[in-house]
Amino acid sequence: MPTRRPSAYHRRARDERLQLTVNGTFQISVFSDLHFAEDDEADNKTIGVMNSVLSSEEVQLVVLNGDLISGEATTQRSNSSRYVDRIVTPLVDRSLPWASTYGNHDSEVNLDPEEIFYEETKYENSLTQRRVSGSTAGITNYYLPIFPHEASNDSTPVFILWFFDSQGGHYALAENEDRKSVARQNWVDDKVIEWFVEANANLTSTYGQTIPSLAFIHIPVHPMRAFQQSGVSPSREPGINGERVQEQGYGTDTGYISQDFPFINAMLNTTGLVATFSGHDHDNDWYALHSNSTLDVLGSMLSFKAKRKKISFN
Repeated sequence: MPTRRPSAYHRRARDERLQLTVNGTFQISVFSDLHFAEDDEADNKTIGVMNSVLSSEEVQLVVLNGDLISGEATTQRSNSSRYVDRIVTPLVDRSLPWASTYGNHDSEVNLDPEEIFYEETKYENSLTQRRVSGSTAGITNYYLPIFPHEASNDSTPVFILWFFDSQGGHYALAENEDRKSVARQNWVDDKVIEWFVEANANLTSTYGQTIPSLAFIHIPVHPMRAFQQSGVSPSREPGINGERVQEQGYGTDTGYISQDFPFINAMLNTTGLVATFSGHDHDNDWYALHSNSTLDVLGSMLSFKAKRKKISFN
């Protein structure tokens, strides 16, 4: 398949601010765990569902919340570009801006997340960024400000979208001389947490106020597992609760030993952070209110399933 390039009429999203609609709304469609490369027929069905959702919704931004590609199903490193091109086709066709996080399946022996990032950011409507360098930081750590509908150059954002790379999976072959599968840490790195705390403080200082925010990350944090263990109520937390929450740090050689605690602590101490959205657990689709704050800890998005939750920042 030839590499798809944005046409001249497509909006240059990187050069434009994300803004509220004239009605003061901002709708985000989240697609998580698309897992391209496992089966061509399944990939075609995924594209069909994405087209259906995006054709029926008035969307200002699409978030691809991790596991875009199943790295273990790829056989050649060069294949990653064609899968990225297929995934973003419904977005490019509609001139929609999008932002991604990467998941554990986006990094495997035959799949380098660096190549996913390189291919994805060729598109003008890709807002995916890399704000933190370092071999253990991952890639998709950044934020996007959302401005009022009629915003001037000195306008204050209405809210901030934070994106974090929870990593996981395995290092690509090129990074491993003995050609053995080497696992990556599956939690947000300390260096990223330091950047997050500093960047948030800078935003508060720059604009002279706390700006409400949302956070997107592929692998959920431990409070979701703890809440699940306490009992997910079908009436209070409606949705699907079909599998164990596999939090950051789960499945490692040591098991869960609070690897994500620094990240959790940073989020809980971030004034104005309203909710987090995660993927990873395919058979979970619920949300819950964290007991120690006003932070909504949201459950995993099913692939193809659009979760609707209205959030007001007034």
